[in-house]
Amino acid sequence: MTDIIDDAAKKMKNASQDAEAEAQTAKDHAEGKPSSETLNKAKVKIRDALD
Repeated sequence: MTDIIDDAAKKMKNASQDAEAEAQTAKDHAEGKPSSETLNKAKVKIRDALD
């Protein structure tokens, strides 16, 4: 049962991180800055891992 809860929590965290990275990429592109969604996702995941 806890595996199901852990999996759901991981999926929610990943979705949140992906959404944050997509938003940052869109913001950068709107400002005319080069940006990589993959790089932004990595930055978010690293930041969350260090918290």
